[in-house]
Amino acid sequence: MQVFIGIAYFAVGIIQLFAIIDGIDHALGWGGVISFILAMVVTYIPVLGSVLGVYGAVNAWDWSFWQAATLFFWYIPVIAIMGIASMALERRR
Repeated sequence: MQVFIGIAYFAVGIIQLFAIIDGIDHALGWGGVISFILAMVVTYIPVLGSVLGVYGAVNAWDWSFWQAATLFFWYIPVIAIMGIASMALERRR
């Protein structure tokens, strides 16, 4: 399970990187190199990267908000479910 989550987190991070690059370019009109460098810094900061990824996907790629939020915030329900399952298993002991 950990391997799957790690691969999914990495894959979504790559998509998120490109969404952030396009979002920065859309919002600020900066060139690709500066947008890429800034996106590399913020992509894997959990909430900030997700918010900026949603912004880029919605405004630069014309996705709906719910599509982008589902893709970039997928880890929140997964973490919640894993936490609840962990608490339930601890309670059984």
